[in-house]
Amino acid sequence: MNVISNSERKKSNEVDGRLIIQQRFKLASEFLAPVRKLIQRGFATQKKGKTPFGRAMSYVLLRAIAGDYPDQYIDPAAVRLSEGVLRNPIRTEVTREGRRVTVEVASLADDPEGANEAWDDRLILCAYSPELRVAGINEEKRLREDGSVALELPPLLEDKPVHLYLMVHDRKERKWSNSKYLGEF
Repeated sequence: MNVISNSERKKSNEVDGRLIIQQRFKLASEFLAPVRKLIQRGFATQKKGKTPFGRAMSYVLLRAIAGDYPDQYIDPAAVRLSEGVLRNPIRTEVTREGRRVTVEVASLADDPEGANEAWDDRLILCAYSPELRVAGINEEKRLREDGSVALELPPLLEDKPVHLYLMVHDRKERKWSNSKYLGEF
């Protein structure tokens, strides 16, 4: 006879897999919630049945959660806030003075390798503090040609570390780059 059910109980030191998955979903949704508006723009596609937030959640669940249960955590460097085909600037230099964060960028410009970039691509700089659940982007429109983008942090973040992400989109916001993690400053 083939046994298709077994009444043996799990060992007491084994963790229910559902708890691991629940914790992963909780971590990912809590991390992405403050940047939801940016994700709606940066992951927007015409793919049927796929929401921008759902695609960002999927990316985080598959690539940005580290550690073992119950000590799982989000690796901010592995998170993606936008996704696309445009090329990010090849060099970046970050400076932070109090509440002001400035990123100097360099692109390939007229180089034939720079096929997926244009002078009028818009630069978006996102500063994010997961601990305080506060995120913001630059208010002033900056072009790739300008070579820099700056952001004024709210007073709440003046002396707190923030994670910085840089992304690029075309003038109509149809094409985006993959977000680039610049580090914690």
